[in-house]
Amino acid sequence: MPMMEKILSDITSLFEEAKARSEFDFMLTLINYRGMGPKRTATNLYEWFDAITHYAEVYKASQGKEKTRVGILLYSTFFENSDFYNIIGSLCRVKLGFKGSSYLFWKTRKYERFLGIGEKQAFLAELLDDAGKQNIIKFFEENYVDEVRNSFFHSSYSLTDDRYTLHNFDPIPEVGMSFDVKTFLYPKIDLAVGFFEAFRSGYLNGFLSYQEDKVVSGRFPGPVEATILGSKDGLKGFRIKNSVQFYGEWKDSGIMYDEKYDMWTGFNIQMPMANVDTIEIFDSLARYEAKSDIVRSDSEFTNLLDKVLERRRDDEMARATDLLVKFADVRYNKIEPEKNPHKRNGMRKQAIQYYEKAIDFGKKLFDMAEIEDVIAHLRKDIVGADTQQASDSGST
Repeated sequence: MPMMEKILSDITSLFEEAKARSEFDFMLTLINYRGMGPKRTATNLYEWFDAITHYAEVYKASQGKEKTRVGILLYSTFFENSDFYNIIGSLCRVKLGFKGSSYLFWKTRKYERFLGIGEKQAFLAELLDDAGKQNIIKFFEENYVDEVRNSFFHSSYSLTDDRYTLHNFDPIPEVGMSFDVKTFLYPKIDLAVGFFEAFRSGYLNGFLSYQEDKVVSGRFPGPVEATILGSKDGLKGFRIKNSVQFYGEWKDSGIMYDEKYDMWTGFNIQMPMANVDTIEIFDSLARYEAKSDIVRSDSEFTNLLDKVLERRRDDEMARATDLLVKFADVRYNKIEPEKNPHKRNGMRKQAIQYYEKAIDFGKKLFDMAEIEDVIAHLRKDIVGADTQQASDSGST
């Protein structure tokens, strides 16, 4: 199957599988509610949809340097959008049986900055792998080139009809300082356009699939029966009947699109941010507890540890400690079977990093003496291995 077909299959199936696993959380992911606001400006997706569609039309109609300039603008803008990554990550979480998040890529609970493009893609890698979407991972790994995006947005490049040359940047690995746009760049742009079109269709068709009201089960935050509100224009929100009580009287709650003011509004929602954080951290810890190892990237796991450390709740700190020891043990157990001495030393260092962080998290909750002994043993092995390698090098 060609790469484009594999990518499109993964995107399409991700929307379908998330909806099949929890329609309530699928619907919440589409709305991506952060607070009251107009539908088309409460998210950056609609401007992104319009902009990429426009750039793609100009790109296909252009030739030479004009085609390349517009193509790189399209390419760079495609990879920038924050809600795009947020929706993909949340769909993965929903497919896996957890709740999505409107704040998936904030670095920590303090919300001091967004993650960068590379950080977002690394953050997504483990989620995508868990969700069985390896072709999306491959797309990001093989098609996003940081040097192209950065040199273009910093106007640090030169251009002919056939070649793009970097200035004031390190060479692109295995490519160099200059490349043929037709063989290196245009295929990546074409894949980005295909990915974009599939994602846009999945998102907008998700909205349009709700032509009438539908009762579903979900968690908000506890178990609820909710009515997803549909219309001829698609999804209009949801309502949970008699879910909150004010002065002895039961009231409905939910999120609804107000036709008159063209605005998403929440009503009678009693879920303070502290509870949202607790739910998301609990889900993330549970997901890693069910995993035997981290196989793609520890970026998301590290982000989770940062959030746990900020809150310093004993229950979360204890669970994080257990996870760090578990993943350290995995690396420790791989040392003995490994025959390559350089790889063995790398595994020792990785295990030490996890064990040391486990001590940081668990030292006030557990006796960490046994872990400290393991670290000392690993450090001794590293010194011995380094001494042996230096001796072998000297003898040759």
